[in-house]
Amino acid sequence: MSATPDSECSCSEARAHLEAFLDHECSADLTERLAQHVASCDHCSRLADAETHLRQILRSRCAEQAPPELRARVLGRLSMMRVTSQVSVTSSSVTSSADGTVTRTTTTTRSIRIERD
Repeated sequence: MSATPDSECSCSEARAHLEAFLDHECSADLTERLAQHVASCDHCSRLADAETHLRQILRSRCAEQAPPELRARVLGRLSMMRVTSQVSVTSSSVTSSADGTVTRTTTTTRSIRIERD
């Protein structure tokens, strides 16, 4: 689909939607219009490149892990608490007496308990 003057993207629209565009969160139509604009506008292209580069730097720098002692404590606490759920199947019984009375009994039991090791 080629852009018509009514569907062309402006620099202000490109800046307003730049983060969503880079995160692939725009509609197909808006994505196409933004891509065409960024490809043809030096200023917006530089902004998109700078934002992409910044995101790459942040991703590479924010890969810290918790210290081994903290990880061990958290994993130990999680293993101490174990949630189990027991659900019994609904049971029904029908009994009839000599006088023709029919009795239907239905029992459903559900219990949830937390176990600590």
